[in-house]
Amino acid sequence: MAKGFLHKKRKLRTQVTILITVTIAFALVISGALFCYKTINELQKSFKEQIFQESRSTISAISTNIDTIDSIYRILISNTSVYDWLENNYADSTNSVTTAKQITSSLIMNNLWEKSYLESVYIYNKRGKQVHVSKNETNSSLIMNRRIYNSLTSPSPSLSFRTFNDSNCIYFIKTIYSSNNGQQIGDILISININEWMFSLSQYVSNDWRIFIYNDDLEVMSGFKYNAESTKLSSIHKQINAIDALKISSVKFDSDDYFVLSNEMESININAAVLAPVSQIEHQIYNILLPYIIAIISIIIIVLIFAFGISRLITQPISLMINYVNRIAQGDYSGNINGLEKYEEFYSLQLSVNYMLDEIHSFHEDITEQKLLLKDSEIRALQSQINPHFLFNVLNAIAWKAEMSDNNEIYDMTIALGELLKATVKSKNDFAIPLSEELKYVKFYSYLQRIRFEDRISINFHIDAGLDSYKVPVFCIQTLVENAYVHGLEPKESSGELNIYLYEKYEYLHISIEDNGIGFNEIPDFNNQAPSSKESGTSKGHTHVGLRNLNRRLILMYGPECALHIESTPMVKTAISFKIPCEK
Repeated sequence: MAKGFLHKKRKLRTQVTILITVTIAFALVISGALFCYKTINELQKSFKEQIFQESRSTISAISTNIDTIDSIYRILISNTSVYDWLENNYADSTNSVTTAKQITSSLIMNNLWEKSYLESVYIYNKRGKQVHVSKNETNSSLIMNRRIYNSLTSPSPSLSFRTFNDSNCIYFIKTIYSSNNGQQIGDILISININEWMFSLSQYVSNDWRIFIYNDDLEVMSGFKYNAESTKLSSIHKQINAIDALKISSVKFDSDDYFVLSNEMESININAAVLAPVSQIEHQIYNILLPYIIAIISIIIIVLIFAFGISRLITQPISLMINYVNRIAQGDYSGNINGLEKYEEFYSLQLSVNYMLDEIHSFHEDITEQKLLLKDSEIRALQSQINPHFLFNVLNAIAWKAEMSDNNEIYDMTIALGELLKATVKSKNDFAIPLSEELKYVKFYSYLQRIRFEDRISINFHIDAGLDSYKVPVFCIQTLVENAYVHGLEPKESSGELNIYLYEKYEYLHISIEDNGIGFNEIPDFNNQAPSSKESGTSKGHTHVGLRNLNRRLILMYGPECALHIESTPMVKTAISFKIPCEK
Protein backbone atom coordinates (compact mmCIF):
# COMPACT_ATOMS: atom_id res chain seq x y z
CA MET A 1 0.00 0.00 0.00
CA ALA A 2 2.81 2.38 0.95
CA LYS A 3 4.71 1.52 -2.24
CA GLY A 4 1.62 2.22 -4.38
CA PHE A 5 1.09 5.51 -2.57
CA LEU A 6 4.65 6.60 -3.24
CA HIS A 7 4.38 5.50 -6.85
CA LYS A 8 1.31 7.69 -7.29
CA LYS A 9 2.98 10.68 -5.63
CA ARG A 10 6.09 10.36 -7.78
CA LYS A 11 3.86 10.71 -10.87
CA LEU A 12 2.57 14.05 -9.65
CA ARG A 13 5.71 15.89 -10.76
CA THR A 14 5.31 14.56 -14.28
CA GLN A 15 1.61 15.31 -14.25
CA VAL A 16 2.19 18.90 -13.15
CA THR A 17 4.83 19.30 -15.88
CA ILE A 18 2.47 17.94 -18.52
CA LEU A 19 -0.40 20.08 -17.22
CA ILE A 20 1.64 23.29 -17.46
CA THR A 21 3.03 22.53 -20.89
CA VAL A 22 -0.31 21.41 -22.26
CA THR A 23 -2.02 24.53 -20.86
CA ILE A 24 0.46 26.82 -22.57
CA ALA A 25 0.32 24.80 -25.78
CA PHE A 26 -3.46 24.82 -25.70
CA ALA A 27 -3.52 28.61 -25.30
CA LEU A 28 -1.14 29.00 -28.24
CA VAL A 29 -3.09 26.57 -30.39
CA ILE A 30 -6.36 28.35 -29.63
CA SER A 31 -4.76 31.70 -30.43
CA GLY A 32 -3.39 30.32 -33.67
CA ALA A 33 -6.71 28.72 -34.52
CA LEU A 34 -8.57 31.98 -33.91
CA PHE A 35 -6.03 33.81 -36.04
CA CYS A 36 -6.43 31.28 -38.85
CA TYR A 37 -10.21 31.33 -38.50
CA LYS A 38 -10.35 35.11 -38.72
CA THR A 39 -7.87 35.18 -41.59
CA ILE A 40 -9.73 32.47 -43.50
CA ASN A 41 -13.02 34.33 -43.05
CA GLU A 42 -11.52 37.55 -44.36
CA LEU A 43 -9.86 35.76 -47.28
CA GLN A 44 -13.06 33.89 -48.11
CA LYS A 45 -14.98 37.15 -47.99
CA SER A 46 -12.44 38.75 -50.31
CA PHE A 47 -12.39 35.81 -52.69
CA LYS A 48 -16.20 35.60 -52.74
CA GLU A 49 -16.35 39.27 -53.60
CA GLN A 50 -13.87 38.65 -56.41
CA ILE A 51 -15.92 35.68 -57.62
CA PHE A 52 -19.07 37.76 -57.43
CA GLN A 53 -17.55 40.53 -59.55
CA GLU A 54 -16.16 38.13 -62.14
CA SER A 55 -19.39 36.12 -62.27
CA ARG A 56 -21.49 39.26 -62.49
CA SER A 57 -19.33 40.56 -65.34
CA THR A 58 -19.77 37.25 -67.17
CA ILE A 59 -23.55 37.22 -66.71
CA SER A 60 -23.71 40.88 -67.74
CA ALA A 61 -21.70 40.04 -70.88
CA ILE A 62 -24.08 37.16 -71.66
CA SER A 63 -27.09 39.45 -71.24
CA THR A 64 -25.43 42.10 -73.42
CA ASN A 65 -24.65 39.54 -76.14
CA ILE A 66 -28.23 38.29 -76.17
CA ASP A 67 -29.51 41.88 -76.33
CA THR A 68 -27.15 42.43 -79.27
CA ILE A 69 -28.52 39.34 -80.99
CA ASP A 70 -32.08 40.50 -80.34
CA SER A 71 -31.24 43.92 -81.84
CA ILE A 72 -30.36 42.27 -85.17
CA TYR A 73 -34.04 41.49 -85.74
CA ARG A 74 -35.07 45.10 -85.23
CA ILE A 75 -32.27 46.39 -87.44
CA LEU A 76 -33.11 44.04 -90.31
CA ILE A 77 -36.87 44.69 -90.19
CA SER A 78 -36.21 48.44 -90.19
CA ASN A 79 -34.42 47.95 -93.56
CA THR A 80 -36.94 48.67 -96.33
CA SER A 81 -35.52 46.14 -98.79
CA VAL A 82 -35.59 43.31 -96.25
CA TYR A 83 -39.10 44.15 -95.07
CA ASP A 84 -40.44 44.47 -98.66
CA TRP A 85 -38.93 41.09 -99.59
CA LEU A 86 -40.78 39.49 -96.68
CA GLU A 87 -44.01 41.42 -97.31
CA ASN A 88 -44.09 40.48 -101.05
CA ASN A 89 -43.60 36.79 -100.19
CA TYR A 90 -41.76 35.93 -103.39
CA ALA A 91 -42.02 32.36 -104.68
CA ASP A 92 -38.67 32.57 -106.50
CA SER A 93 -35.29 34.25 -106.03
CA THR A 94 -36.52 37.71 -107.02
CA ASN A 95 -34.57 40.47 -105.22
CA SER A 96 -32.68 37.83 -103.18
CA VAL A 97 -29.27 39.18 -104.08
CA THR A 98 -30.26 42.78 -103.34
CA THR A 99 -31.82 41.75 -100.03
CA ALA A 100 -28.70 39.79 -99.04
CA LYS A 101 -26.56 42.85 -99.74
CA GLN A 102 -28.88 44.99 -97.62
CA ILE A 103 -28.59 42.47 -94.77
CA THR A 104 -24.80 42.58 -94.94
CA SER A 105 -24.80 46.36 -95.17
CA SER A 106 -27.08 46.71 -92.13
CA LEU A 107 -24.92 44.36 -90.06
CA ILE A 108 -21.71 46.13 -91.04
CA MET A 109 -23.11 49.61 -90.41
CA ASN A 110 -24.19 48.59 -86.91
CA ASN A 111 -20.84 46.88 -86.10
CA LEU A 112 -22.58 43.53 -85.75
CA TRP A 113 -20.88 41.59 -88.51
CA GLU A 114 -17.53 41.97 -86.78
CA LYS A 115 -18.77 39.99 -83.75
CA SER A 116 -16.68 36.82 -83.84
CA TYR A 117 -19.48 34.63 -82.59
CA LEU A 118 -22.03 35.75 -85.25
CA GLU A 119 -22.02 32.93 -87.85
CA SER A 120 -24.93 33.59 -90.22
CA VAL A 121 -28.34 35.24 -90.69
CA TYR A 122 -31.15 33.45 -92.57
CA ILE A 123 -34.47 35.11 -93.45
CA TYR A 124 -37.42 32.89 -94.54
CA ASN A 125 -40.68 34.19 -96.00
CA LYS A 126 -44.01 32.43 -95.63
CA ARG A 127 -43.38 30.37 -98.77
CA GLY A 128 -40.19 28.94 -97.22
CA LYS A 129 -37.92 30.85 -99.57
CA GLN A 130 -34.80 32.18 -97.88
CA VAL A 131 -32.15 34.78 -98.27
CA HIS A 132 -29.04 34.68 -96.11
CA VAL A 133 -25.56 35.91 -95.36
CA SER A 134 -22.88 33.70 -93.80
CA LYS A 135 -19.24 33.99 -92.81
CA ASN A 136 -18.41 30.34 -93.47
CA GLU A 137 -21.05 28.94 -95.78
CA THR A 138 -21.02 25.18 -96.32
CA ASN A 139 -23.55 22.61 -97.45
CA SER A 140 -23.85 21.37 -93.87
CA SER A 141 -24.66 24.87 -92.60
CA LEU A 142 -27.36 25.27 -95.28
CA ILE A 143 -28.82 21.89 -94.35
CA MET A 144 -28.69 22.66 -90.60
CA ASN A 145 -30.47 26.01 -91.03
CA ARG A 146 -33.15 24.39 -93.18
CA ARG A 147 -33.45 21.68 -90.54
CA ILE A 148 -33.98 24.28 -87.83
CA TYR A 149 -36.57 26.09 -89.96
CA ASN A 150 -38.47 22.85 -90.66
CA SER A 151 -38.52 22.05 -86.92
CA LEU A 152 -40.59 25.15 -86.17
CA THR A 153 -44.10 24.01 -85.29
CA SER A 154 -45.48 27.34 -84.13
CA PRO A 155 -44.65 31.04 -84.43
CA SER A 156 -42.05 32.46 -82.07
CA PRO A 157 -42.98 36.13 -81.47
CA SER A 158 -40.25 36.46 -78.80
CA LEU A 159 -36.64 35.43 -79.10
CA SER A 160 -36.13 31.68 -78.69
CA PHE A 161 -33.36 29.24 -79.56
CA ARG A 162 -32.70 25.74 -80.86
CA THR A 163 -29.67 23.47 -80.59
CA PHE A 164 -28.63 20.12 -81.99
CA ASN A 165 -26.03 17.77 -80.57
CA ASP A 166 -24.31 17.43 -83.95
CA SER A 167 -23.95 21.19 -84.42
CA ASN A 168 -21.54 23.64 -82.83
CA CYS A 169 -24.00 26.52 -83.26
CA ILE A 170 -26.91 27.99 -81.36
CA TYR A 171 -29.85 29.12 -83.50
CA PHE A 172 -31.87 32.09 -82.32
CA ILE A 173 -35.31 32.38 -83.91
CA LYS A 174 -37.89 35.11 -84.08
CA THR A 175 -41.13 35.37 -86.11
CA ILE A 176 -41.71 38.58 -88.12
CA TYR A 177 -45.20 40.07 -88.44
CA SER A 178 -46.59 42.54 -90.94
CA SER A 179 -46.99 46.10 -89.75
CA ASN A 180 -49.99 46.43 -92.11
CA ASN A 181 -52.25 43.56 -91.06
CA GLY A 182 -50.36 41.90 -88.17
CA GLN A 183 -50.06 38.62 -90.07
CA GLN A 184 -46.95 36.45 -89.96
CA ILE A 185 -44.69 37.24 -92.94
CA GLY A 186 -41.58 35.23 -92.10
CA ASP A 187 -38.90 34.06 -89.69
CA ILE A 188 -35.34 35.14 -89.03
CA LEU A 189 -32.70 32.60 -87.89
CA ILE A 190 -29.40 33.80 -86.45
CA SER A 191 -26.71 31.18 -85.84
CA ILE A 192 -24.09 31.78 -83.15
CA ASN A 193 -20.83 29.84 -82.99
CA ILE A 194 -20.75 28.30 -79.49
CA ASN A 195 -16.97 28.01 -79.32
CA GLU A 196 -16.41 31.62 -80.33
CA TRP A 197 -19.11 32.86 -77.94
CA MET A 198 -17.74 30.90 -75.00
CA PHE A 199 -14.21 32.05 -75.83
CA SER A 200 -15.32 35.66 -75.69
CA LEU A 201 -16.94 35.04 -72.28
CA SER A 202 -13.94 33.16 -70.85
CA GLN A 203 -11.96 36.39 -70.47
CA TYR A 204 -14.13 37.27 -67.46
CA VAL A 205 -13.48 34.08 -65.47
CA SER A 206 -10.57 32.05 -64.09
CA ASN A 207 -9.50 28.55 -65.02
CA ASP A 208 -11.71 25.61 -63.98
CA TRP A 209 -14.84 27.78 -63.85
CA ARG A 210 -18.08 26.60 -65.44
CA ILE A 211 -20.49 28.71 -67.51
CA PHE A 212 -23.91 27.22 -68.29
CA ILE A 213 -26.59 28.83 -70.45
CA TYR A 214 -29.83 26.86 -70.72
CA ASN A 215 -33.60 27.24 -70.96
CA ASP A 216 -36.37 26.11 -68.61
CA ASP A 217 -36.50 22.72 -70.35
CA LEU A 218 -32.82 22.24 -69.38
CA GLU A 219 -31.84 22.37 -73.04
CA VAL A 220 -28.19 23.47 -72.83
CA MET A 221 -27.17 26.32 -75.10
CA SER A 222 -23.57 26.17 -73.95
CA GLY A 223 -21.38 24.87 -71.17
CA PHE A 224 -17.92 26.36 -71.06
CA LYS A 225 -15.32 23.69 -70.20
CA TYR A 226 -18.07 21.18 -69.49
CA ASN A 227 -20.65 19.40 -71.65
CA ALA A 228 -23.44 19.09 -69.11
CA GLU A 229 -26.03 16.38 -69.43
CA SER A 230 -29.64 17.29 -68.70
CA THR A 231 -29.73 14.95 -65.66
CA LYS A 232 -26.69 16.64 -64.12
CA LEU A 233 -27.95 20.10 -64.99
CA SER A 234 -31.35 19.25 -63.44
CA SER A 235 -29.69 18.77 -60.04
CA ILE A 236 -27.94 22.12 -60.08
CA HIS A 237 -31.04 23.84 -61.52
CA LYS A 238 -33.07 22.73 -58.48
CA GLN A 239 -30.40 24.09 -56.15
CA ILE A 240 -30.21 27.38 -58.05
CA ASN A 241 -34.00 27.81 -57.88
CA ALA A 242 -33.79 27.57 -54.08
CA ILE A 243 -31.42 30.54 -53.78
CA ASP A 244 -31.65 34.23 -54.57
CA ALA A 245 -30.67 35.42 -58.01
CA LEU A 246 -27.52 37.54 -58.27
CA LYS A 247 -26.33 36.28 -54.89
CA ILE A 248 -23.32 34.03 -54.32
CA SER A 249 -24.35 30.65 -52.88
CA SER A 250 -22.92 27.14 -52.53
CA VAL A 251 -24.09 24.18 -54.62
CA LYS A 252 -23.02 20.59 -55.27
CA PHE A 253 -22.37 19.68 -58.92
CA ASP A 254 -20.84 16.50 -60.31
CA SER A 255 -19.64 15.51 -56.78
CA ASP A 256 -17.76 18.82 -56.33
CA ASP A 257 -18.57 21.97 -54.36
CA TYR A 258 -19.00 25.25 -56.23
CA PHE A 259 -19.91 28.84 -55.58
CA VAL A 260 -22.62 29.85 -58.03
CA LEU A 261 -24.07 33.11 -59.30
CA SER A 262 -27.12 32.82 -61.55
CA ASN A 263 -29.58 35.04 -63.35
CA GLU A 264 -32.70 34.40 -65.39
CA MET A 265 -33.43 36.49 -68.50
CA GLU A 266 -37.20 36.21 -68.26
CA SER A 267 -37.92 37.91 -71.57
CA ILE A 268 -36.48 34.93 -73.50
CA ASN A 269 -36.62 32.24 -70.75
CA ILE A 270 -32.86 31.76 -70.67
CA ASN A 271 -30.87 31.05 -67.50
CA ALA A 272 -27.18 31.80 -67.06
CA ALA A 273 -25.11 30.27 -64.26
CA VAL A 274 -21.42 30.79 -63.46
CA LEU A 275 -19.78 28.20 -61.17
CA ALA A 276 -16.46 28.73 -59.38
CA PRO A 277 -14.89 25.68 -57.66
CA VAL A 278 -14.59 25.97 -53.89
CA SER A 279 -11.32 24.01 -54.07
CA GLN A 280 -9.79 26.91 -55.95
CA ILE A 281 -10.43 29.24 -53.02
CA GLU A 282 -9.23 26.61 -50.54
CA HIS A 283 -5.98 26.20 -52.52
CA GLN A 284 -5.37 29.95 -52.55
CA ILE A 285 -6.11 30.22 -48.81
CA TYR A 286 -3.75 27.30 -48.11
CA ASN A 287 -0.93 28.97 -50.04
CA ILE A 288 -1.43 32.22 -48.13
CA LEU A 289 -1.72 30.63 -44.66
CA LEU A 290 1.01 27.99 -45.01
CA PRO A 291 3.89 30.32 -43.94
CA TYR A 292 1.85 31.52 -40.96
CA ILE A 293 1.01 27.95 -39.91
CA ILE A 294 4.68 26.93 -40.06
CA ALA A 295 5.64 29.98 -37.99
CA ILE A 296 2.95 29.26 -35.37
CA ILE A 297 4.00 25.60 -35.08
CA SER A 298 7.64 26.65 -34.65
CA ILE A 299 6.68 29.11 -31.91
CA ILE A 300 4.60 26.46 -30.16
CA ILE A 301 7.52 24.01 -30.14
CA ILE A 302 9.91 26.63 -28.72
CA VAL A 303 7.40 27.70 -26.06
CA LEU A 304 6.68 24.08 -25.11
CA ILE A 305 10.41 23.41 -24.52
CA PHE A 306 10.70 26.59 -22.44
CA ALA A 307 7.53 25.76 -20.45
CA PHE A 308 8.78 22.23 -19.80
CA GLY A 309 11.98 23.55 -18.22
CA ILE A 310 10.15 26.14 -16.12
CA SER A 311 7.60 23.60 -14.88
CA ARG A 312 10.35 21.22 -13.81
CA LEU A 313 11.97 24.02 -11.81
CA ILE A 314 8.68 24.97 -10.18
CA THR A 315 7.87 21.41 -9.11
CA GLN A 316 11.17 20.81 -7.26
CA PRO A 317 9.56 21.43 -3.83
CA ILE A 318 7.35 18.42 -4.51
CA SER A 319 10.37 16.11 -4.10
CA LEU A 320 10.91 17.49 -0.62
CA MET A 321 7.22 17.06 0.14
CA ILE A 322 7.29 13.40 -0.95
CA ASN A 323 9.73 12.44 1.82
CA TYR A 324 7.38 13.75 4.51
CA VAL A 325 4.31 12.24 2.86
CA ASN A 326 6.12 8.88 2.80
CA ARG A 327 6.52 9.00 6.58
CA ILE A 328 2.84 9.87 7.04
CA ALA A 329 1.82 7.00 4.72
CA GLN A 330 3.76 4.59 6.96
CA GLY A 331 1.86 5.85 9.99
CA ASP A 332 4.58 8.09 11.47
CA TYR A 333 2.76 11.14 12.87
CA SER A 334 5.46 12.03 15.40
CA GLY A 335 7.22 14.81 13.51
CA ASN A 336 5.95 17.89 11.75
CA ILE A 337 6.88 18.91 8.20
CA ASN A 338 9.67 21.53 7.92
CA GLY A 339 11.84 23.08 5.20
CA LEU A 340 9.19 24.58 2.91
CA GLU A 341 9.18 28.05 4.42
CA LYS A 342 10.81 29.73 1.40
CA TYR A 343 7.98 28.62 -0.90
CA GLU A 344 4.86 30.58 -0.05
CA GLU A 345 2.37 28.13 -1.55
CA PHE A 346 4.08 25.04 -0.13
CA TYR A 347 4.49 26.73 3.22
CA SER A 348 0.70 27.03 3.39
CA LEU A 349 0.52 23.33 2.55
CA GLN A 350 3.05 22.57 5.29
CA LEU A 351 0.93 24.38 7.87
CA SER A 352 -2.19 22.62 6.66
CA VAL A 353 -0.63 19.15 6.81
CA ASN A 354 0.74 19.76 10.27
CA TYR A 355 -2.68 20.90 11.38
CA MET A 356 -4.19 17.81 9.74
CA LEU A 357 -1.91 15.53 11.75
CA ASP A 358 -3.09 17.18 14.94
CA GLU A 359 -6.73 16.78 13.97
CA ILE A 360 -6.68 13.16 12.75
CA HIS A 361 -7.58 11.72 16.14
CA SER A 362 -10.41 14.22 16.56
CA PHE A 363 -11.77 13.31 13.11
CA HIS A 364 -11.62 9.63 13.94
CA GLU A 365 -13.76 10.17 17.03
CA ASP A 366 -16.27 12.23 15.00
CA ILE A 367 -16.58 9.46 12.41
CA THR A 368 -17.24 6.90 15.11
CA GLU A 369 -20.00 9.09 16.55
CA GLN A 370 -21.56 9.58 13.08
CA LYS A 371 -21.69 5.81 12.56
CA LEU A 372 -23.62 5.45 15.80
CA LEU A 373 -26.08 8.19 14.77
CA LEU A 374 -26.60 6.55 11.36
CA LYS A 375 -27.36 3.22 12.98
CA ASP A 376 -29.90 4.90 15.27
CA SER A 377 -31.58 6.55 12.24
CA GLU A 378 -31.90 3.18 10.49
CA ILE A 379 -33.57 1.71 13.56
CA ARG A 380 -36.02 4.63 13.75
CA ALA A 381 -36.85 4.23 10.04
CA LEU A 382 -37.68 0.56 10.59
CA GLN A 383 -39.87 1.47 13.54
CA SER A 384 -41.76 4.07 11.48
CA GLN A 385 -42.91 1.27 9.17
CA ILE A 386 -44.63 -0.52 12.02
CA ASN A 387 -47.46 2.05 12.37
CA PRO A 388 -49.02 1.56 8.87
CA HIS A 389 -48.85 -2.22 9.23
CA PHE A 390 -50.50 -1.96 12.64
CA LEU A 391 -53.32 0.14 11.18
CA PHE A 392 -53.79 -2.35 8.30
CA ASN A 393 -54.14 -5.17 10.83
CA VAL A 394 -56.65 -3.19 12.92
CA LEU A 395 -58.74 -2.31 9.83
CA ASN A 396 -58.70 -5.95 8.71
CA ALA A 397 -59.92 -6.97 12.17
CA ILE A 398 -62.75 -4.39 12.01
CA ALA A 399 -63.69 -5.57 8.50
CA TRP A 400 -63.74 -9.19 9.65
CA LYS A 401 -65.91 -8.29 12.65
CA ALA A 402 -68.33 -6.33 10.43
CA GLU A 403 -68.58 -9.23 7.96
CA MET A 404 -69.25 -11.66 10.77
CA SER A 405 -72.02 -9.31 11.99
CA ASP A 406 -73.51 -9.08 8.47
CA ASN A 407 -72.88 -5.33 8.50
CA ASN A 408 -71.86 -5.01 4.87
CA GLU A 409 -71.82 -1.22 4.88
CA ILE A 410 -69.24 -1.05 7.69
CA TYR A 411 -67.29 -3.83 5.96
CA ASP A 412 -67.19 -1.96 2.63
CA MET A 413 -66.25 1.33 4.31
CA THR A 414 -63.40 -0.36 6.22
CA ILE A 415 -62.07 -2.03 3.05
CA ALA A 416 -62.24 1.30 1.15
CA LEU A 417 -60.43 3.13 3.95
CA GLY A 418 -57.78 0.40 4.05
CA GLU A 419 -57.18 0.68 0.31
CA LEU A 420 -56.80 4.45 0.58
CA LEU A 421 -54.31 3.99 3.44
CA LYS A 422 -52.32 1.51 1.31
CA ALA A 423 -52.30 4.02 -1.56
CA THR A 424 -51.00 6.71 0.80
CA VAL A 425 -48.11 4.47 1.86
CA LYS A 426 -47.41 3.46 -1.76
CA SER A 427 -47.36 7.08 -2.94
CA LYS A 428 -44.18 7.62 -0.95
CA ASN A 429 -42.34 5.27 -3.31
CA ASP A 430 -44.14 5.68 -6.68
CA PHE A 431 -44.39 8.92 -8.67
CA ALA A 432 -46.80 7.56 -11.30
CA ILE A 433 -49.27 4.67 -11.45
CA PRO A 434 -51.64 3.26 -14.13
CA LEU A 435 -54.84 5.24 -14.65
CA SER A 436 -56.93 2.21 -13.73
CA GLU A 437 -55.29 2.09 -10.29
CA GLU A 438 -55.78 5.84 -9.73
CA LEU A 439 -59.48 5.51 -10.65
CA LYS A 440 -59.77 2.65 -8.16
CA TYR A 441 -58.63 4.99 -5.36
CA VAL A 442 -61.05 7.67 -6.61
CA LYS A 443 -63.93 5.19 -6.45
CA PHE A 444 -62.97 4.10 -2.93
CA TYR A 445 -62.95 7.76 -1.83
CA SER A 446 -66.23 8.47 -3.65
CA TYR A 447 -67.81 5.46 -1.98
CA LEU A 448 -66.92 6.80 1.48
CA GLN A 449 -68.36 10.23 0.55
CA ARG A 450 -71.50 8.66 -0.87
CA ILE A 451 -72.08 6.88 2.46
CA ARG A 452 -71.68 10.25 4.17
CA PHE A 453 -73.85 12.38 1.84
CA GLU A 454 -76.18 9.57 0.69
CA ASP A 455 -78.02 10.74 -2.49
CA ARG A 456 -77.26 14.42 -2.07
CA ILE A 457 -74.16 14.29 -4.34
CA SER A 458 -73.92 12.25 -7.54
CA ILE A 459 -70.68 11.42 -9.39
CA ASN A 460 -70.39 10.51 -13.09
CA PHE A 461 -67.40 9.10 -14.99
CA HIS A 462 -66.88 9.97 -18.68
CA ILE A 463 -63.84 7.92 -19.75
CA ASP A 464 -62.74 7.03 -23.29
CA ALA A 465 -61.87 3.41 -23.92
CA GLY A 466 -58.25 2.23 -23.98
CA LEU A 467 -56.85 4.65 -21.36
CA ASP A 468 -56.43 2.25 -18.42
CA SER A 469 -52.73 1.54 -18.96
CA TYR A 470 -51.62 5.19 -19.24
CA LYS A 471 -49.44 6.43 -16.37
CA VAL A 472 -50.67 9.33 -14.22
CA PRO A 473 -49.19 11.00 -11.10
CA VAL A 474 -50.29 9.37 -7.84
CA PHE A 475 -53.45 10.98 -6.37
CA CYS A 476 -53.68 13.53 -9.23
CA ILE A 477 -57.40 12.81 -9.80
CA GLN A 478 -58.22 11.90 -6.19
CA THR A 479 -56.86 15.29 -5.03
CA LEU A 480 -59.16 17.18 -7.42
CA VAL A 481 -62.15 15.00 -6.51
CA GLU A 482 -61.50 15.60 -2.81
CA ASN A 483 -61.20 19.35 -3.44
CA ALA A 484 -64.54 19.34 -5.31
CA TYR A 485 -66.28 17.48 -2.45
CA VAL A 486 -64.82 19.42 0.46
CA HIS A 487 -64.66 22.97 -0.93
CA GLY A 488 -67.32 22.98 -3.62
CA LEU A 489 -70.14 20.54 -2.98
CA GLU A 490 -70.14 20.09 0.81
CA PRO A 491 -70.84 23.79 1.62
CA LYS A 492 -73.64 23.84 -0.94
CA GLU A 493 -77.09 23.54 0.67
CA SER A 494 -78.80 21.85 -2.29
CA SER A 495 -77.84 18.67 -4.15
CA GLY A 496 -74.70 18.61 -6.25
CA GLU A 497 -73.16 16.81 -9.22
CA LEU A 498 -69.55 15.85 -9.92
CA ASN A 499 -68.34 14.86 -13.41
CA ILE A 500 -64.95 13.31 -14.26
CA TYR A 501 -63.81 13.54 -17.91
CA LEU A 502 -60.82 11.61 -19.30
CA TYR A 503 -59.92 11.55 -23.01
CA GLU A 504 -56.91 11.42 -25.31
CA LYS A 505 -56.15 14.25 -27.80
CA TYR A 506 -52.97 15.08 -29.73
CA GLU A 507 -50.89 12.50 -27.78
CA TYR A 508 -51.94 14.04 -24.45
CA LEU A 509 -54.21 12.58 -21.76
CA HIS A 510 -56.71 15.30 -20.79
CA ILE A 511 -58.25 15.17 -17.29
CA SER A 512 -61.05 17.48 -16.18
CA ILE A 513 -63.04 17.52 -12.89
CA GLU A 514 -66.26 19.57 -13.01
CA ASP A 515 -68.80 20.29 -10.25
CA ASN A 516 -71.71 22.65 -9.69
CA GLY A 517 -70.66 23.65 -6.17
CA ILE A 518 -70.12 27.10 -4.71
CA GLY A 519 -66.96 27.66 -6.80
CA PHE A 520 -64.14 30.18 -6.33
CA ASN A 521 -64.67 33.86 -5.58
CA GLU A 522 -61.09 34.37 -6.79
CA ILE A 523 -59.06 31.93 -8.93
CA PRO A 524 -55.97 30.81 -6.93
CA ASP A 525 -52.63 32.17 -8.16
CA PHE A 526 -50.26 29.24 -7.80
CA ASN A 527 -47.29 31.38 -8.86
CA ASN A 528 -47.77 33.46 -5.70
CA GLN A 529 -45.90 31.84 -2.82
CA ALA A 530 -47.97 33.83 -0.29
CA PRO A 531 -51.60 33.07 -1.27
CA SER A 532 -54.38 35.54 -0.54
CA SER A 533 -56.95 34.73 2.08
CA LYS A 534 -59.62 35.45 -0.53
CA GLU A 535 -58.69 32.41 -2.62
CA SER A 536 -61.57 30.32 -1.28
CA GLY A 537 -65.24 30.08 -1.81
CA THR A 538 -65.90 28.26 1.45
CA SER A 539 -63.51 28.93 4.28
CA LYS A 540 -61.77 32.17 4.76
CA GLY A 541 -58.01 31.87 4.78
CA HIS A 542 -57.90 28.52 2.95
CA THR A 543 -54.63 28.31 0.95
CA HIS A 544 -55.43 25.30 -1.33
CA VAL A 545 -52.34 23.37 -0.26
CA GLY A 546 -53.52 20.23 -2.10
CA LEU A 547 -54.02 22.08 -5.38
CA ARG A 548 -50.72 23.92 -4.99
CA ASN A 549 -48.81 20.69 -4.35
CA LEU A 550 -50.47 18.94 -7.30
CA ASN A 551 -49.76 21.89 -9.60
CA ARG A 552 -46.13 21.90 -8.50
CA ARG A 553 -45.83 18.14 -9.11
CA LEU A 554 -47.27 18.47 -12.62
CA ILE A 555 -44.84 21.26 -13.55
CA LEU A 556 -41.83 19.38 -12.17
CA MET A 557 -42.80 16.11 -13.91
CA TYR A 558 -44.10 17.38 -17.28
CA GLY A 559 -43.37 21.11 -17.65
CA PRO A 560 -45.33 24.39 -17.33
CA GLU A 561 -47.70 23.50 -20.18
CA CYS A 562 -49.18 20.73 -17.99
CA ALA A 563 -50.09 22.98 -15.03
CA LEU A 564 -53.61 23.15 -13.58
CA HIS A 565 -56.20 25.23 -15.40
CA ILE A 566 -59.15 26.54 -13.36
CA GLU A 567 -62.43 28.00 -14.63
CA SER A 568 -65.14 28.90 -12.13
CA THR A 569 -68.57 30.53 -12.12
CA PRO A 570 -69.74 30.51 -8.48
CA MET A 571 -72.86 28.41 -7.82
CA VAL A 572 -72.94 27.35 -11.52
CA LYS A 573 -69.89 25.42 -12.62
CA THR A 574 -66.26 24.94 -11.58
CA ALA A 575 -63.83 23.03 -13.80
CA ILE A 576 -60.22 22.12 -12.90
CA SER A 577 -58.30 20.45 -15.72
CA PHE A 578 -54.80 19.54 -16.85
CA LYS A 579 -53.09 17.44 -19.50
CA ILE A 580 -50.08 15.10 -19.41
CA PRO A 581 -48.20 13.22 -22.14
CA CYS A 582 -49.57 9.75 -22.94
CA GLU A 583 -47.13 7.26 -21.44
CA LYS A 584 -47.55 3.58 -20.67
